[in-house]
Amino acid sequence: MNRRLIRPAGRMLAGLALLGALSACATSEGIQAVNAPGAYEPIAVVAVVEPERGPQVNQWGGIVPDAKPVTPVDDGALAEIDS
Repeated sequence: MNRRLIRPAGRMLAGLALLGALSACATSEGIQAVNAPGAYEPIAVVAVVEPERGPQVNQWGGIVPDAKPVTPVDDGALAEIDS
């Protein structure tokens, strides 16, 4: 046998196999979506926040003032450093 006869036959067989595989995929049932277990459970729970009594402390241990500083604060600087 000659290579000129084998190559076209091989390409035709590969093309038919590809068409057969694609047609098998097209005739199968559609994709069915199913909810995962626990899909209806709440993602988050709202916490009840109670205000603290006395001075509030921030994450660095400093006391948070109740009112704004009396001296003007420019460009995000602290009022105590401005003096």
